[in-house]
Amino acid sequence: MNRRQLLKGLGGITLALPWLEALDNTAWGQGMPARPRRVVVMTYQMGVPRGVWRPSATGTTFTLPYVTAPLDPFKGRCLFVSDIDHRMLDAGGNGFTWGHPGKSEAALTGSLTTGAFPTTNTNALSEIRTDAATTGGANSESIEQIIGTALRSGQPFSAVNLGVDGDRRTPASLQSRFFFESRGTAVSMDCSPTSAFNRFFANVMPMTPGSDQALRELRQRNKSVLDAVRREFADLRTGLGSDDRRRLDEHAARIREVELLAAPPPACAQPAGITPLTNPNMGQVAPLQIRLLAQAMACNLAPIGRLEFMNQQSPRFGIAGLDSTLDTAAAATGYDWHGMVHGDPLPGTTAYLRPGRDQTTTTYDQRLQDGYRFFVQQFANLLAELDRFPEGPNTTVLDNTLCILASDLGEGQGHGHMKMGYVLAGNLGAARRGFHFMASPPNANFYTSSTYNVTQLLHSVLDMAGVGTGGGGTVAELGLRGYLASVGAPRRIDSLFT
Repeated sequence: MNRRQLLKGLGGITLALPWLEALDNTAWGQGMPARPRRVVVMTYQMGVPRGVWRPSATGTTFTLPYVTAPLDPFKGRCLFVSDIDHRMLDAGGNGFTWGHPGKSEAALTGSLTTGAFPTTNTNALSEIRTDAATTGGANSESIEQIIGTALRSGQPFSAVNLGVDGDRRTPASLQSRFFFESRGTAVSMDCSPTSAFNRFFANVMPMTPGSDQALRELRQRNKSVLDAVRREFADLRTGLGSDDRRRLDEHAARIREVELLAAPPPACAQPAGITPLTNPNMGQVAPLQIRLLAQAMACNLAPIGRLEFMNQQSPRFGIAGLDSTLDTAAAATGYDWHGMVHGDPLPGTTAYLRPGRDQTTTTYDQRLQDGYRFFVQQFANLLAELDRFPEGPNTTVLDNTLCILASDLGEGQGHGHMKMGYVLAGNLGAARRGFHFMASPPNANFYTSSTYNVTQLLHSVLDMAGVGTGGGGTVAELGLRGYLASVGAPRRIDSLFT
């Protein structure tokens, strides 16, 4: 073998070597799976009904109760975290511990609001004002902003931000209560599907019947860069020993795999059926926004996808029995979903709608369960949409996406931060899947402190994305700086990882 033969044979493939790792987002630690390519977060307000939300047992052998049952098809691809307190809020005083203010702002940031700090601050525990106020937005960016910024790689948009109001109106946009681009700067959520369609898909070709299959076949017919050097590659292979031939073949296969990953998404097209709505409920708006969000992720338009259900007070769900009850009660007394979640009796009755309000009520009213289940169903629908689109060899967009479902409270009977629930799905890096983790001791009541807290969970999510220090990234501390050290808590929840 001479030098010229070697260079001709390797010339078409050695150029790939410097950027293989960057394109493929391969393992960021020995034996760890690939990190996600994007992050998608869905949020809603008013917490979780612990008794009908929490999986039946910890570990891998569990069933899902009524409210979380829509996730059963994805159970093996989800990590459920239940009974976790957001004790960081106590650092701001009773105004943050109780009441709605500050809860949504803290759920994904791990921080208090700007009103708790002087104008100039570093978001440190030591800087909280003695007269801390629950005013303003979160005092730091939210977790998906941190992750998405680190993962962004040439996408045309920084984020796709969609909202669902559901108060039988479609406002152009509303300011988020959960998502923050920076300190005090809330994300603006586009609540109109047609507006979002025009913004994100103006330059994307429409989807036509059969185009999904046509795009896949076109992609399969695309020639590899290896074709350009196939003769020289074959000559080089002939001159090698068996071990070197095997190594060269494996390397060629790896290059082809990277080519497929780097190729344009096969299912990138305009979503169909995005039409204007008149006086819609959430059940009408949500499917359109989910379709838009999933298609945008399949087109790799942005590294961040956000979907927020904005209305905690008086939404309508598109669920006949629940909506008719709310309509009737609202017409008579102004009763709304907010009151129903807190367990207030329906007008003209004395029966509470959830446990915890008196000694005799032990079940959740079916209408209350249906409302809570609605939000979990939308998350399941979003996962299903993401899973429809192939992306890479034998994987889908869901396989390459870190998905989060979050709310602001624990049990809605009060306004407390205790016993919250999160669902993580899709690509969770080295974290467990098909697993339920209960953050409180067994049989803990509502006021028993959880063993782990939300701040630790958020750091764990950073590590799942490969952005936190435990995942080979650089983000050492999220949210209120110095809080974990002050309570003597580890940075993350190691039990969430394999």
